[in-house]
Order: sequence, then structure tokens, then C-alpha cells
Amino acid sequence: MPRWWKRIGCGFQLLLILSLLLGAYTAWWWIDSARTCETQNEYNLRGICLMRIQERAEQGDNAAQWTYGSYLETERRETEARAWQLQAMHGAQVGLALRGEMLSFCDRMPGFEARTVEGIMLRVARNSPDAHLRLLQLYIYPQCGAFDLDKASAQIPLLTQCAPLTLRDYLESAESAHRRVPPATREAIRANVKICEKELAGQTPPDTTVQEIIPVRRDHLDDLARRLAALEP
Repeated sequence: MPRWWKRIGCGFQLLLILSLLLGAYTAWWWIDSARTCETQNEYNLRGICLMRIQERAEQGDNAAQWTYGSYLETERRETEARAWQLQAMHGAQVGLALRGEMLSFCDRMPGFEARTVEGIMLRVARNSPDAHLRLLQLYIYPQCGAFDLDKASAQIPLLTQCAPLTLRDYLESAESAHRRVPPATREAIRANVKICEKELAGQTPPDTTVQEIIPVRRDHLDDLARRLAALEP
């Protein structure tokens, strides 16, 4: 054992060992945070991955702004979170930039008023047809002032992706409001079911398409078919 190690005393030896262990753990933590970036989300962002997300958000990356805002929300930094989420919403240019937060915050958070949310979705839909799914979800969301079943019906023929759960919610909303579902709308729903059948067969839509959270299943389509059949005279 080196003489210098004996001379520094037990207390300093222990402190040095603890410092080395702490340094090794810190180095491992940073390396691991970079290695696991692909598996991290807004609930467990950390280290280098968090720094990258923040940097991308500050550079105007829309997806990073939503993610960073959600991370700040989990850290109970609500004021900062809302600022990033509002920035992300107003900067939306394509359907994928329209997030569920726009629906859940509608008329509940300052800046997410129904007219504002609807206006942004309509603007995006002009150049990004897959945004019509978000518009349909907005118009059938009863907690939002944009709720309008007539506008919802107009979005259904414009859907570019399989949407059985949203269409089920539309039919339930129409039933609750004692609203008749027009034949043209029923036909548009059947056309969407054909898109779903292709997806079940493995013909998935492009990655740039806004999709429902839950992948389509056979029981989704069977349930939709039963609801449509019940509407027939």
C-alpha cells in the first residue's frame, strides 16, 4: 500500500473513497441517460436526453416543445409548462403537431379557448389532411365549447385513417343528443371501416398520419357495425 495512503488518515481515506464512488455513479448516470434516450418519455426524462429535448424545444422543434412542456408539468412547474405547450400549439403546421393536450385543455386552461384550438386545427387541416381526425375529436368532446355534431359529421368523409373509437364516440354523442345520423354520414363511416379492414390486413397508413391511441381490433369494427345496423330503419 502506498505510503501517502497511510499518511492521509482514515477519515480522509473514507472521504476519498466516497468521492470516487460518487464520481463513478455520476459518470454512469450521465452515460446511461444518453444510452436510454429512446426509451425515455416526458415522465422520466433525465440527463443528456433532457438537455437535448430542451435544446430542441428552444430551437423551435414542435414535438420537443410538447414533450418538454409535459415534463415540466410532471415537475409541478405548471406556468413554464403552459408557456411551452401554448408555443407548441400555435406553432403547429402538420397534423402530427396537434396533440391530445389541445383537447384536454380546451376551455380549461388560459390560451386553450375553444375558438383558438379550433382555429389552429382548421389552419393545419388545409395542408395536412390527417388533422381531420383531431377536428372530429374536438367537435365531439362535450367539455369543449367547440362541441358541434354537424361540424363533426362534415369531418368524417375527410378522414384519411382508421378511426373506429372516435366514430363510436360520435355515434354515442349523437344518440345522447337525440340527433339523427344522416345516411351520407353512415356511408362515410362504412367507408372508414373499409380503411380499418385494410389496416387489420397489414396495410397500415403512413407514419405521417395521425392515428388513434389504441390500434384497431376486430371487436372495434364489430361494435361499430352493430351500432350502424341499429340506425337502419
